Amino acid sequence: MEYSSDVIERNLHQFYQGGPNQQQTNHFLTQAQISPQAWFFAWDLLDASKSHVVQFFGASTLHVKISKFFHELPSNQYEPLRNKLLEAILSYSGGPKIVLTQLCVALSAYIIHTVSHHWPTAISDVVATVQPSHLPSLPPQQVMLILLELLTVLPEEFQTAHLAHSQKGIIRNALQSSLHQVSELLVEVLSQPLTSSFVDLHQMGLKCYSSWSQLGPLLLEYESLFRLSLSAVYNEELCQTALEALSNVVTHPEAYRYPNLILKLLNSVIQLEDLLNKALEEKEMDVSCSIYGLFISFGEHHSRLLLDTLVEKPEFRNTIMKLIELIKQASATPGHYPVDELCSEQTFGFWYTLQDDIIASEPPQFEALLVTFSPVFHSLVDTYLLKVQYPPDDLYSHWLDDEKESFRCYRQDIGDSFMYCYNILRETMLANLLGHLELALDKASKDLTQWQHLEASLFAFQSVAESVAFEEQHYLPKFFNFLPKVPFDHIRVFSAVMDAVGAYAEWINVHPQVLGDVVPLLLLGLQNPKVAPASTMALKDITRDCQACLKPFSEQILKYSQEALSANKLKSREQVRLMNTIGQVLSMMPINFILSYLDPVLTPMLQQLEHALTQQPAAETKFIIIHNLNMLSMLFASLDTRLRGLEGENGAEKQKQVSSALGETHPVLLVTQKIMPVFNRVATVVAQDEQVAEALCDALKRAVLTLLEESSPIVKDILQLILRLYQTRPYTAALDVTKQILLLFSQDQNLKQPLSLFLVQICNHTLALCQADLREHTSLLEIFYQTLSQLIKKALSFFEVDGLDLSALFQCSVAAIGLPEKPTVKSSSSFLAEFINCSREVPALLNVVNNNGDSLVVQVLRVIGGESPRHVVEYMSDILMALNKKYFDNLCRWLSTYLHQQGFPSHRVSAEQKENFVRLILKERSNKRKLKETVNEFTLLCRGLIGTEYAAQVPVFS
Repeated sequence: MEYSSDVIERNLHQFYQGGPNQQQTNHFLTQAQISPQAWFFAWDLLDASKSHVVQFFGASTLHVKISKFFHELPSNQYEPLRNKLLEAILSYSGGPKIVLTQLCVALSAYIIHTVSHHWPTAISDVVATVQPSHLPSLPPQQVMLILLELLTVLPEEFQTAHLAHSQKGIIRNALQSSLHQVSELLVEVLSQPLTSSFVDLHQMGLKCYSSWSQLGPLLLEYESLFRLSLSAVYNEELCQTALEALSNVVTHPEAYRYPNLILKLLNSVIQLEDLLNKALEEKEMDVSCSIYGLFISFGEHHSRLLLDTLVEKPEFRNTIMKLIELIKQASATPGHYPVDELCSEQTFGFWYTLQDDIIASEPPQFEALLVTFSPVFHSLVDTYLLKVQYPPDDLYSHWLDDEKESFRCYRQDIGDSFMYCYNILRETMLANLLGHLELALDKASKDLTQWQHLEASLFAFQSVAESVAFEEQHYLPKFFNFLPKVPFDHIRVFSAVMDAVGAYAEWINVHPQVLGDVVPLLLLGLQNPKVAPASTMALKDITRDCQACLKPFSEQILKYSQEALSANKLKSREQVRLMNTIGQVLSMMPINFILSYLDPVLTPMLQQLEHALTQQPAAETKFIIIHNLNMLSMLFASLDTRLRGLEGENGAEKQKQVSSALGETHPVLLVTQKIMPVFNRVATVVAQDEQVAEALCDALKRAVLTLLEESSPIVKDILQLILRLYQTRPYTAALDVTKQILLLFSQDQNLKQPLSLFLVQICNHTLALCQADLREHTSLLEIFYQTLSQLIKKALSFFEVDGLDLSALFQCSVAAIGLPEKPTVKSSSSFLAEFINCSREVPALLNVVNNNGDSLVVQVLRVIGGESPRHVVEYMSDILMALNKKYFDNLCRWLSTYLHQQGFPSHRVSAEQKENFVRLILKERSNKRKLKETVNEFTLLCRGLIGTEYAAQVPVFS
């Protein structure tokens, strides 16, 4: 393809004009940039007569070639390229700026590739060359701006360059060796009088300082540079840039190596308090947030140092506590986030780090820190109880949706922060919250519009639930005694009560005496559709975690649940959730009660299903069917009488024996048998709809998982339904049910024949589909071979049945590993490896491997050789390992036969390299990691990628 400058220019103008061929044009331009001709046409595009768009593309092309394809350049071309780059940079000194910057980036890439071996004096040479004395035709300030631009982009380019780990260290050291020279230059620049004409120079100097801080913490040693940057914060135009630079310097990951210097600099940093107060007074939110950001970054990154210093060096106490106080002040920024303020959100990470480091301290230090920080965290709790509060309803109703979502996330972050506070304060925080709750309850009882403090206190109690010990019995009983007194006039307060109760479900299981206060509240919540989301969630948690304690309340819960369902005011997901509660509670009841209760609950559902199945397909009809299937699915998952009243790990088995002795039939079995005709109608009428099929399969799967072996009476019916469904459309959900049933009943001789026949039919249908069009069924193949992999590991006898075409299954999986989709290749490779590992035990499998092993090896070599994407190559190691263990002689012969073919699997590898590959492969029978490394290296050789940046950039193995 022709990649001349004229053709490139035409395509660039066509691209920016838009039109239907823009995507193809973009592809052409991308290919042009990576072509060998790019080294030449890039310079033509930089001609001064060209448009800025064309010039920028030329500069970008040079950067692409140097950064990613430098290996294409002969060493004798290095110096000419460097000289041309420098000349181009100087020629563009007057602009356009975007072209100049891109040329500086290209030269930076060049320096990174040559500084370790070809141009070790790169930075000093550049600094010496780009000087006003050498370029008298340009204004001195303009020359310095070019130099600073180049020095600024250099560390940034280094950070983004994809280099080998060892090479990156060498280059980093080479760049760091010039740190002193760069620092002296920056001190000289930032010491210039801060007049309007020098603002741009100072701005660029601060950016350069920030950029070089990425290379390591050595810049901390240049205190004069730090203090000059600190002074720049007081200049309105430089403030943000200076703060960003200072933050980058003090937060470098290795800055901890300079503890004394960090503490010394801290004293200077907190002097910015006066500027902060001025910004707050003048409501300059951006400046306030940036100054707070520097304080927070300092504290978060040096938390451990600050804590150790507090204990060991009392002379720093005031400075450190001042920093903590300033960060707490940021957390307490007045107003509602995110409408009135944006600063407080920055502090969450600091408080987490601080409490984490306090808790990790050794006991003597921990006790000392606890004394110091308990008041701080108590104050923080009070702060967050204010910040978490909703604004008045009339204000909140005018918030935008994005603002409401941001506030929701902000409240969740505060919830996490409450938990961090609890980790420090423990029970004293509960006492604090109880005081707030009592005060807020009194306030809300007198004035129903003052509900925010009450809701916030309930939210805080909910947030710490996960951390409260089950043994706590002093404050939480008082908390639950307060709940019935809460005025439920505001929906958010009502929901907060529901959420708090659900959060303490496990604690309530240990302290069931509070259920008398709790259950009536939850049932009251069921009657309010606006509170139902929280109420049904809490009921689900309580009935799951406190099932054994709920017997006295069971009939009451069931009564209100049935009424809530029949009222038809709950949303779909709340009705489904309520079925979980019904199932959990019914599990404690006698079988006769269960059936009598379920009859009026299930009858309307089945009538809805029957009616929907007689209607024309429509979105509403589909919703009704899926909703009712989900309701049944949740009931099947939660209703299990085998666990009734029994505890311990053998409870289910004991109850099974008891049930069997009493002649009880599991209620889920009775229900499933009753509605199986409806399930069959669903499978027949709306089998073409994937969502309906998935909901149906999920209901069947949950029934089987609950019943386990007791599902045997309905297995044949389920198999017929699944087969009919699968033959209509090959749903992956049907394979999931298939796997569960086959694994569960693999040893049941009474079901052996129907299960075997079912597996044969499923396999034959899948193979027929894939034979017609393999590429159209990659997702199906993924789940299909996942299922077969599980079966061959746990139920090998299924692979000995008559009618199962093992050879076709094997050949299909061999074809599947040649597909580009990673999940499909993974499951197919897993099946092949398991097949090979088990084949010595089963003659039929042994014959398949002997007859088809050579075609498998050919396919594996093709994948490794480059016919498939690199990301699937790792799975070939599993197959080679299995063949090496079980078919060593055959593998030797197969590898030898095919790798002796010239140009196979790639013309890029020599006979010697192929022989070495075979030797290394046959050597590894147990070390999978080494085998993967061997395969990785060989695939890079086959693809011509050894030593390239792309090879380092895209790892083969995850």
